[in-house]
Amino acid sequence: MANSEEKINKFVQAITSYAEEQRDMMLREAEEYKAERLKKAEQEVLVDAYKLIQKETGDIRTERAREMSRRDLAARKEVLNRRRQIMDEVFSKAEVRLSEYAETPGYLDFLKNTLGRMTQLLPSAGTVYTVAERDRPLIDELSKICPSGSRVEAADTIKLGGIRAVNSESGQIIDNTLDSRLQSQREWFTISSGLTAG
Repeated sequence: MANSEEKINKFVQAITSYAEEQRDMMLREAEEYKAERLKKAEQEVLVDAYKLIQKETGDIRTERAREMSRRDLAARKEVLNRRRQIMDEVFSKAEVRLSEYAETPGYLDFLKNTLGRMTQLLPSAGTVYTVAERDRPLIDELSKICPSGSRVEAADTIKLGGIRAVNSESGQIIDNTLDSRLQSQREWFTISSGLTAG
């Protein structure tokens, strides 16, 4: 019987040992699985954190670039407005000076010389020479220079002075008004002065 009991003990021991091995193996597998899952979860968190950091960094760069563009545009507008203001002041002063010039005795000589040159370029018949309304008192003096078949008249479309000639039959126009000269100078100044934002 002792032999039988010994066999039973060995059998129980073998089963117990096998059960313990299986338990240990299952615990190891569970630990490995848990460690693998934890490592995978950590990796996913790191990837998500990296993506979030990259997105936030990109957003910050984009916003900074937008802000710099807004500031640059605002500064350019400010410079452009100041340049436009300077140009307006310069041409306002020029307009005043031209108006003052139109009140001097030399202005009549200017009109006569201008009219004399214009009569050489346009046909006599049908040409109308127009002066500013304020130059109406000079029409008689200027009419003496006009060839027959043409005339001098005043119009309020000329503000500063000078003469505009139109021959409707030939379709010719010569504009020697102070108004158009000032406008031409303004356009030239705008192009060549360097007062542009850029």
